Amino acid sequence: MSARLNRLTTLSALLLGACAPSTINLNVKSPPGTNLGRPMYMLVREVDPKQYANEAYSEVAEKVGAPDNTVLQTAVIYPGTIQRFQVKTPKEGGALAVSFLFTAPDGNWQLLLSPPTPTAVDVELAVSRILSDSVPPAIPSEQQQPAAPEEGKKGGGLEMPKLPEKMPELPKFGGSK
Repeated sequence: MSARLNRLTTLSALLLGACAPSTINLNVKSPPGTNLGRPMYMLVREVDPKQYANEAYSEVAEKVGAPDNTVLQTAVIYPGTIQRFQVKTPKEGGALAVSFLFTAPDGNWQLLLSPPTPTAVDVELAVSRILSDSVPPAIPSEQQQPAAPEEGKKGGGLEMPKLPEKMPELPKFGGSK
């Protein structure tokens, strides 16, 4: 009986370990004006979420030239490209930081990926910050799924957000005229 229990325990551990993704597909969209048209570094590393919140840009930038054991991947991001990376996740399942080392960061320059680790992340960059990032949502359980709209009610009582009447004009940056 104990041999059978040992086999079941080992099998359970293997199956549970297989549930966590071993890699993350990271897609980075960098328009031509990103980082004022200059290449820059991206750094992916394992972090403690509490320390991540207090890290200075200079501390993170130092890890490009002298990576420590938390650094999982570095890459050069070229403006005007879409680059795809496969990043190995840490075995312990810790949080990951994806940092973009802009020449003159103005806003969000890094993002935190907390466990459970997603299988894919799409990041769009702007001139000197992360414009947006998207992580595919986890499949909700039956309890978390929204209720179906009641008969006779449009949208189940939910209202669509209002868009501004006039969208703000975006700044224009150098390029061909």
